[in-house]
Order: sequence, then C-alpha cells, then structure tokens
Amino acid sequence: MKVRDILTITKKDLLLEFRSRETLNSMLLFALLALMLMSFGTGASDAVVRAVGATFLWMVIIFVGMIGVFRAFTSEEERGTLDGLRLAPISAESILLGKIVYNFLLLFMVELIIFPLFIVMLDYPLEGSFLMGLLVLTLGVAGFAVVSTAISALILNARARELLFPVILLPIIFPLLSSAIHGLKTVLNGGGLLDVQKECVVITVYIILFLTISLLTFEYVIEAS
Repeated sequence: MKVRDILTITKKDLLLEFRSRETLNSMLLFALLALMLMSFGTGASDAVVRAVGATFLWMVIIFVGMIGVFRAFTSEEERGTLDGLRLAPISAESILLGKIVYNFLLLFMVELIIFPLFIVMLDYPLEGSFLMGLLVLTLGVAGFAVVSTAISALILNARARELLFPVILLPIIFPLLSSAIHGLKTVLNGGGLLDVQKECVVITVYIILFLTISLLTFEYVIEAS
C-alpha cells in the first residue's frame, strides 16, 4: 500500500468528476432544494431552527452523501474500468483508501457550500463559532465517508445493491449520526470542543473500526468481482 497509489486513485476520480460534474451537481441541487424547503417550513422561529436545524442538516448530508458514495464504485463498472483497477499493480487497500479520500473530498466540497447556506437560509441563531461548527461537521463527514465507502465496497457483488446500500448503511451509522448531530448542535449553540469530546470519540472509533474491517476484507471483495 503506497501513498502515491492512493493519491493516483483519488486524482483520477476527481478529474473524471470535474469533467462531467454529474455527481457533484446532483448532490448540490438536492441539498439546495432541501434547504429551500426547510427555510419555508421553519419560518422565522429561532426555537424551531435551533431544535431541528442540526438534525436536518445532517439528514441532507446523509442523503446527498449516499448519492455520491454509491457512484464511486458503480461508475467503475459503467465505464468498464473495474477490471483494469483489479489487474493494475496497485493493492486493493490503495484502491479502497483512494475511494475513501475521494468520497471525503466530494462530501467536504458539498459541506463547504451548504453549511454557510444552511446558516444564512435558515437564519440560524448562531451562538458558537462557525469554524468550530465546521470542524465538528467535517469530522462527522469523514466518519460517514469511511463507513459508507466501506459498506458500498462490501456489497459490491450483491444483487439489488442499490436497495441494499441504504438499508444496511442507515442502521449501522445511527450511533455515528446521533453523535454528529448532538455535537454539531452543541457547538452551534455555544458549546466548546470539550463539550463534544464524547461525540468526537465515538466518531473516531467508528472511523478506525470500519477502516480496519474494510481494509481486511476489500481484497476478497474485489477479487470476486
């Protein structure tokens, strides 16, 4: 497993995405429409926004993320390049890590756009630090990228994987999602990093656990594909 190989996979996927922008545009369009609906639904009530804002933002990230993450491997099959990756002198671990980094960067780009829009469009009564909120959100996004990429890799050869992906993913990420929502809400409402220490630990444990599982099993998955 080489860092150069990981970066090569990531760069390849980013270049292909920036040429077509199909996935990124779809993710941003969905997120923007969801934010618009939320802004109309909450009205001007600070209490409602403060109570459900973080939860809603994470729901948007989860559903937008599932669009992008699932495409990371299925697009290889559509282009007929999955066999080429499998036969290339690159370890399976490097391929998986390259996909994880790509998915994280894709989600991070979406996050950088929709988080400020979320604050502005919902007129969120921000009491904490915007940058600290962005930091906590990014940690959660990293956790989601690792777990969702691992799940999409494990079901690569399954039938009806489009249906299996959300069915398997959503229950598994519930503790991570719960911690990410609570952490973001705490920080946005004036809390500090010490106040979300437990949530950050849960997310970090999820990252380590699923990264380990996926690295140990992905070689067998890609060989069977």
